[in-house]
Amino acid sequence: MKIAILSYYSGQVDRGVETWAKNLKEKLPNKFDVDILGGDRPALNFFEKFFYFSLHFFSHIAHIRSADIVIPTNGSIQTFICRIVTWLLAKPMIVFGHAGPGADDKWNLLCSPNIFVVFSNSQKKWVEKYKLPWTRVVVIPHAVDTTRFTPARKKPGKNIILCVAANIPSKRVNLVEMAVKKLTGYQFIAVGKGNPVEVSHAEMPVIYQKADVFCFVPWEREAFGLVFLEALASNLPVVTIDDDVRREIVGDSGIFVKNPENVLEIAGAMKKAREKNWGDEPRRQAEKFGWDKIEKKYENLFMNLVQ
Repeated sequence: MKIAILSYYSGQVDRGVETWAKNLKEKLPNKFDVDILGGDRPALNFFEKFFYFSLHFFSHIAHIRSADIVIPTNGSIQTFICRIVTWLLAKPMIVFGHAGPGADDKWNLLCSPNIFVVFSNSQKKWVEKYKLPWTRVVVIPHAVDTTRFTPARKKPGKNIILCVAANIPSKRVNLVEMAVKKLTGYQFIAVGKGNPVEVSHAEMPVIYQKADVFCFVPWEREAFGLVFLEALASNLPVVTIDDDVRREIVGDSGIFVKNPENVLEIAGAMKKAREKNWGDEPRRQAEKFGWDKIEKKYENLFMNLVQ
């Protein structure tokens, strides 16, 4: 079975969507031929996206024609063009809710995918309010490679707080940094686009192993956060926002802040997370999302769609 994933920024950046696409290609059984169709230049504003996404789509039309399932990942004009063409070619289209609750995924739902995949039960409740009657909603959480992301054998003991996210307002990296500055004897490392440290995804396991606590307090519209699973697999306790999605991911392996705009509350949560003996609870939580458990859900999704 051939699956075409339209991931324009694959090969340009290593964000959640691009990492997800790469993992899916690597982890699915050999009977699935996953083709990631990436672009070759930045598309920053609406007009660039309209032009480059359209050009990118039609430059790969041969791959799309030969695919059994087509998955657009970048929203906007890409999803719309993909829906029109897949209708004409009688191909099923699946959209994954990477954008999270908000205008982008409302648009994706309006484009009438055959299946809309969400990453949590909380996200499913939101999608059910906006989907078209014939679009089926399926819950498949993100998965983590627990063989790559593993606990450190020995910690540096430097009270390192790690945040892995692009330095943009919706990720609130600056608030985490401000909170760390309120704590004596703590260090802060921010990894991701716009931060002092930018590394490839292949280098991330070592970064997690250096840290003592993982803190990421995004806007509530954050669809999931694969970085939470990577941190948990590295046996890091998590400090994050208190909402249904994050509670599904983190379980009892972290501290939840009620007001993520309150720097003192974040600081207190990080200190509490650092001082508590978590044992291997974070690692056990991550193992619930291991690829060995989640891969079968993808296999059933794809096989049932084309039968």
